[in-house]
Amino acid sequence: MDSSLERGTMPGSALLNRWAPLWHRVTGQLEFLGMPLLLLGARIWIGLIFFNAGWARITNWGSQSFLFDQIHPVPGLPPALAAPLTTAGELGLSVLFMAGLAGRISAVGLLIMTCVIQFVVGQTPQGLENNIANPVHYFWMFLLLLVVVRGPGPLSLDGVLSRLVFRSGDQTR
Repeated sequence: MDSSLERGTMPGSALLNRWAPLWHRVTGQLEFLGMPLLLLGARIWIGLIFFNAGWARITNWGSQSFLFDQIHPVPGLPPALAAPLTTAGELGLSVLFMAGLAGRISAVGLLIMTCVIQFVVGQTPQGLENNIANPVHYFWMFLLLLVVVRGPGPLSLDGVLSRLVFRSGDQTR
């Protein structure tokens, strides 16, 4: 039985046949141009949040023991260890993440830090009292997962290095 869909005689099929290729080209260009910019924006935005937090810790280092003991303790870690580990993670991972160098690895590291903030530190009595858990952390997790799944994109050092390695590999054949 031949349906009108199979024959392409549905009302509006001529319109669909005319606009579908244009729609395909436009969405393809949006994907080609938009996704790299989206990934770059996500990396810079999230990276700056963590970098600024780490930089604030460095510039106010004397208060870190108090903060990690009284305001947002990390269960299982003494404040003297939690402060430098957190600061190193915030600064080091954020710089790698913004540059897109080891992009997926740095995204996983920042994702782990965000999950610890939201689900561990935020649930302690001090975390609850100081509202450490924040719904915005879910958005951060989403953007970090985007980079874990898609990679840091072509506008990253990973992307540049990948193009250089694969281009030089093609020349040696």
